[in-house]
Amino acid sequence: MRKTGDRMIFRLIAKAGTGLLAAVFVVIFCLSGMVKAEEEIVISATPRKTDLGPGDLLIVDVVASSMPAVTRFGPVQFSFDADKAEYVTLEQGKELGSFVFTETQKDGVYSVTGMDVNAGAGAQADNDDGPTASLYSDDPVILFSVFLRILPDNKGDINCWINDPGEFVSYDKKIISRIGNSVNLPVRRTGISSDATIASLKIRGATITPDFNPNITEYSCSVERSVTDAQISTISSNLWAAVVIDGSQHLVMGDNTVRIDVTAQDGVNRMRYTIHILRRESNVPDNASLVDLNGNTYTFLDSPEDAKIPEGFTQTTKNINGYSVPAYVKEGVTSILLYLFDGTQSPGFYFYNSNTKTVRRYEPENTIIEMSSILRIVPVPSDVIIPDEFKPAEYDTGTRILSGYENADGDFICYLSDDSGHADFYYFDKQDGTISRYRFADKKAELLYSYLFDVFLVIAIIEAVIITITVYIVRRMVSGRTNPRPKRV
Repeated sequence: MRKTGDRMIFRLIAKAGTGLLAAVFVVIFCLSGMVKAEEEIVISATPRKTDLGPGDLLIVDVVASSMPAVTRFGPVQFSFDADKAEYVTLEQGKELGSFVFTETQKDGVYSVTGMDVNAGAGAQADNDDGPTASLYSDDPVILFSVFLRILPDNKGDINCWINDPGEFVSYDKKIISRIGNSVNLPVRRTGISSDATIASLKIRGATITPDFNPNITEYSCSVERSVTDAQISTISSNLWAAVVIDGSQHLVMGDNTVRIDVTAQDGVNRMRYTIHILRRESNVPDNASLVDLNGNTYTFLDSPEDAKIPEGFTQTTKNINGYSVPAYVKEGVTSILLYLFDGTQSPGFYFYNSNTKTVRRYEPENTIIEMSSILRIVPVPSDVIIPDEFKPAEYDTGTRILSGYENADGDFICYLSDDSGHADFYYFDKQDGTISRYRFADKKAELLYSYLFDVFLVIAIIEAVIITITVYIVRRMVSGRTNPRPKRV
């Protein structure tokens, strides 16, 4: 009976230990979060049309079966029969607007890599939140589309395929990618083409509405005030179709109409695409604004036509805070010049440093623009000591009057703040007009060194006198012993 009881106790302990161990594993698994769910993505090549003839444009979509919060992918390698078609262009999938693509080509293989710029850099050490993807889709998503032109003398089938599906990275899943369908199409149609469509329509610096479709013939878009000629690019569906664009130049303020007439190879079939282009009276997008490091909001405005721009600055367009806005830049200078309204002061020019996210109003009378920085005269803080030998003064450079300090030797300095907000004393060279950071000499140290030099000089002189006297006495003593005086009789 005793042995039976011991066995029962042992079994109970074993069961309890097993249950406890299982509970520990469950807790560790839940807390660690290191094990990710596994999901498969299939990468396929899909043609948009199958009825092909010589000179036709073949568009192949490279499609992912899903996009489960993917933050980057690639390189996806795409190949085709280079002896039967030629590469025309590659377009990024419309749903991947937040991705930046990198394309490489080697030995007829096109490799494409994409990265979601809106995804976070990763989880912080003290934060459980990981990066968030801009796109999540359980449905198929076009990664990119490859445009190929069938060679005029081509006969037989044409093949397109995926060499390598690449790697797909998701912050909350382990992705397995594999190759799906390939393309094998016969090029059978012969004779003269009757296709009068275009397969692609783009306007530089503008987005057309609705999205382009060869069967939709009317579109609209808007361009900036600075655009007088619309740069329109098209790709005809057939090599021998004639495309004529009319009305894209000398745009007027307001509404403009551009017509794209396409005539098929047979000379009979024709299509007309119409684009309504609005040339905006303002170069600034609606509601465009900028928030600086301190949370202050500035509204972008058009600068007056008679505005005085600092020498060396040229007008361009910059993408700031998601808006394409007019800006003035100078080579070598980090800060850019913007025309802004802060809500209180009158609108004016401001210097914006994208590295520090700082905004400073441009004051011509107090601003010095150097080759690599922008300096502004600012008051000297109370805790900054001005050396006694420098007195308040002004200096006329010929173009402006600088307020600063000058010593008896004519050295002129002023207290300036650079475009990163760091302030210090700067020396203005009156000969060549250059400015450099000024470092004060330590007068106390110089005076101490002078005193020490005088003391050591006196000591050295005394030592020299003592040595001279000592040598003289020793010589007299030696001379007296070797040459004694004769005694008197």
